[in-house]
Amino acid sequence: MSISTINKPLHGSQEWLNVRWRNEKNQARISASVAAVVHGEHRYKSTADLAVELLNDNPPNPTETNEAMERGNRLEPTLVAWVGDLLNVGVETPEVMYTYDVPGIRLIATLDGVTADGIPIEVKTSKKIWDGVLPREWYWQGVHQAICVGSDLIEWGILDGNLEFHRHTQVVSSDEKGLHLAACAEFLGAIDNGFLPENTVLNYSHIETMYPVQEAKTVEFDDEGRLLVADLVEVRAAQKALVEEEDRIKVSLGEILKDADTGVFNGKTLITWKTQTRTVFDSKKFELDHPVLAGKYKKRTEYKAMKPTKGDK
Repeated sequence: MSISTINKPLHGSQEWLNVRWRNEKNQARISASVAAVVHGEHRYKSTADLAVELLNDNPPNPTETNEAMERGNRLEPTLVAWVGDLLNVGVETPEVMYTYDVPGIRLIATLDGVTADGIPIEVKTSKKIWDGVLPREWYWQGVHQAICVGSDLIEWGILDGNLEFHRHTQVVSSDEKGLHLAACAEFLGAIDNGFLPENTVLNYSHIETMYPVQEAKTVEFDDEGRLLVADLVEVRAAQKALVEEEDRIKVSLGEILKDADTGVFNGKTLITWKTQTRTVFDSKKFELDHPVLAGKYKKRTEYKAMKPTKGDK
């Protein structure tokens, strides 16, 4: 069958991330939380982010729990039960993960809850006010879960910024499922062949992730590579010139403002120059006062620095 279940490791653990990343055949999977990425409709994760993650030789690592994650984790069981009360049905948190697996398409979903008759329940907390419309990453998450579970409904519970709890029923059509399956097939097709999906735009952090380890070897550049190095040198020179020009302009403005904190023109405020206060941690003084303790909190990080040379080395 295309739909099945597997045992769920501890939510958020390395084992849980591993299962979401690849199946038992070491083939890339798409999880429900990033379903919107394949449509280019996720607010926080780009196509390149997901592609690089799935093409990487190593699975993603657990991330440090932030305030939003902590809030969601603590409230999730209560909100799932609340949805069940509103529906007047029994609910439970599944001890399994749901998968959809056919040639070329591999999907996986973790459910917050499920009703006795198999309807998925998804709960969210949000600082925004609920307007009755699912954000696109939630919408595609629901479509994805419906496919993995074999349901046409997703019951949502949303605790919004007014601390009001809303129930929302998402009805998922066969056309919506087909659209998502086609997008996932195209995305995974590229990944399976070791390529980036079409229209993927990489940034420098993606390249660093893709090639984290360096070797003591050289690459012979062609004219394109040589010109790219020249472009980098030119851009960095332009950046330096802009910083210097900004400083020159601020000096001139400071000489005009002198001890005034506001500059106006025809009664309209053009610029302010006000004293700001901030508190920073004095790491140097802490290290002098508490050298042993400071040593325990030092963290070594590695990064690759790209430095053009003068071409004579």
